[in-house]
Amino acid sequence: MQAVAPSSALAPRWFRTIDRSLRLTIMALSGMLFVLMVLFTVYTIVMRYVFRDPPFWGDTVSLFCNLGLVFMSYSLAVRDREEISSEALHTLLPDFGVTILVYAWQVMTVLFGLFLAWFGLEAALTVPGQYWELGGLPKMAPMLALPLCGVLTAVAGTFSITEQLLGWSAELPTEPEAAPGPSEHLLG
Repeated sequence: MQAVAPSSALAPRWFRTIDRSLRLTIMALSGMLFVLMVLFTVYTIVMRYVFRDPPFWGDTVSLFCNLGLVFMSYSLAVRDREEISSEALHTLLPDFGVTILVYAWQVMTVLFGLFLAWFGLEAALTVPGQYWELGGLPKMAPMLALPLCGVLTAVAGTFSITEQLLGWSAELPTEPEAAPGPSEHLLG
């Protein structure tokens, strides 16, 4: 992604506030889901192999935590432009081609997020049945992770494209580079 112009201006305060709030919320929820997944898995394993009395709901709840974690974390990868991309082609293309490829990939990611939101909501609302092991929890409840992931992915991709097109940076500038001292002039 080197061919795309680097961000030079600090993004407006409202953009940075929304971006930071979404990132922190997603990271907190992802972290919580990761901890819960590990705890449920360890609990289920201990109960299964030590006490020979495994909970019948342990694997299901652990799976839900895992799916929610993966779906939510994908939007962070999209926002940071770290999703799997076509970067192997970048060495074969001129800078302008790389720029077009990067933007095309980002637009496709936003469209995928919208697709996931729309059809994920439809799937969640129409999925029949319930989880007997979770007290009759409708299957719709865990399926709502699909539209949530879709919305978060579309928002993250849109923020990424906006930031890149307008030359903004949502990151606060790091400390300025110090001017080289006299000894560095001699060594360099």
